[in-house]
Amino acid sequence: MEVSLRLLLSGLCVATLFGFCGHWSWGLDLFSHFRVVYVWLFALLAGWFLWRKQRRWAGVALFFFLVNLATLWPYLVRPRPEPIPASATRLKVFHANLLVTNTQHERALKQIAEENPDIVALAELTPDWFKALEPLTKTYPYFVRNNAGDRFGLGIWSKLPMTGEALYLGAGARCSVLVRASLPTHQTLTLLYTHPWPPARSKWVREQKRQLAAVAECIRVEPGPKLLLGDLNATPWSNLFRKLEHDSGLRDTERDGGIAFTWPEQLPIRIPIDHCLVSKEIRVLRRHAGRATGSDHLPLILELALR
Repeated sequence: MEVSLRLLLSGLCVATLFGFCGHWSWGLDLFSHFRVVYVWLFALLAGWFLWRKQRRWAGVALFFFLVNLATLWPYLVRPRPEPIPASATRLKVFHANLLVTNTQHERALKQIAEENPDIVALAELTPDWFKALEPLTKTYPYFVRNNAGDRFGLGIWSKLPMTGEALYLGAGARCSVLVRASLPTHQTLTLLYTHPWPPARSKWVREQKRQLAAVAECIRVEPGPKLLLGDLNATPWSNLFRKLEHDSGLRDTERDGGIAFTWPEQLPIRIPIDHCLVSKEIRVLRRHAGRATGSDHLPLILELALR
């Protein structure tokens, strides 16, 4: 038992250090995604070794607990919210990756109806999903989707007047959808919805990097209030995500609204890979994960205020 726990502690220390080397290798960057898991395991190991009066091992566990906690701290301690002006426009956004193999259409429709968002953005839609979601047009008369032949369908439904187009941003990229919605204040809100490849193969990682780099460039030059939304297949403390946040000039809503652990829905320990980044004109009022829809992702629900 003692030997096994020491080996586990040693492995977690190596994994923690590997996670800081993502700019050198996409394989190393994968270790960064599990900071929350590391925090819990190091805390348990520190407690165990203290109980066993093995202070040196407990000290190692406590040190690496603090190292991982430091990366999560900006998302755990949020700034005190400023008063929202009465003139601010409030906006509720619902995003969900519904999974191409999921057939539980009613669960998604019921949750959307209960949340009653202003904008609904859905990913991994099949022809069957698009057909099942047709009732949304009664409440959301404005609709933009990607190319009908695309296996990983994207769709955006809006109560606000909206126009948009499908874009392929980056070589080998999956499709993105760019929409412009008219706000009651006569401003135009730009929303870029995207879903890059997951970091499971070296080729997919190269395409994910190219796509997110092109996405950052596309949204950065858009004027006015803007959102970047989607299943990005990256956690906020990964090298890839930090680069996206920097290059886009947008702010991760997790810094103000907290972490929503959305994937994989079937496991008790999840990681946040569904995201929304916003421009400086937008404030986060609330941010949380929704209920299960039969997908491997939980929905991401945001309440925003636009100055």
